[in-house]
Order: sequence, then C-alpha cells, then structure tokens
Amino acid sequence: MIRRATLPIMLAAAQLAAAALALGRPDPDPALTLLQSGPPTEATALGTAALFTWALVLGWAGYGLVAAVREARSALGRPRVRGVTLLGIGLLILLAGTVRHFTYQVPMSGGSVQEARIAIAR
Repeated sequence: MIRRATLPIMLAAAQLAAAALALGRPDPDPALTLLQSGPPTEATALGTAALFTWALVLGWAGYGLVAAVREARSALGRPRVRGVTLLGIGLLILLAGTVRHFTYQVPMSGGSVQEARIAIAR
C-alpha cells in the first residue's frame, strides 16, 4: 500500500526538481507584460511559456500528491503501517536537525573588526 503512495510522491518531487533545474524560478512579470502591452517579444513569449509549464508541472505534482495522500490515508488504518510512518517522520526530523546543525553559520551583521577577531579566536 505504501509503495503505491510512494511512487506519486517521488514522481512529483522529480518533476518539481526538473522544472526548477530547467526553468528556474517562476516569474509572472513577462506574462503580465505580454497581457498589458501590444505585440509579444521573444522575452515575454518565453516567460509566458515558462510560467505555463510551471502551472502544468505544479498541477500534475498536486494531482500526484492528492493521490498519494488518499492511498496513504487508507493504509494508515493498519497499526504496522502507522508505526513505520511515525518512524519515518521521526527520522526525517532527526535528519533535518542534523543537517541544520552542521550547516548553520553564524551571521556576521554589524559589529567591529575587533569583535569579529574575538569571535573567530573562540
């Protein structure tokens, strides 16, 4: 049961990652410029196409996630599946905390050079 719920989640994540890699962040400005101005330029046409592609990707990812939630909801009624799910969530929280612990950097906003040297010496 969980395997059937895992596949749509993995596909949605792969689609979103591929769209982010290929298209970058969605920018509605070119599409709004196309609607407000006269003839389309190359930049506004490409921006509008990218925004439309993002809408399609988000729609399909949302559809896959809804299907996965429905499947998982029916499977979570069983005690074993519930326990494995809670264990997985706990491991994800632990992993996120570990990553944050090892990647956290102290922000250097304000202060003097002398204070920075003292902070580095510690």
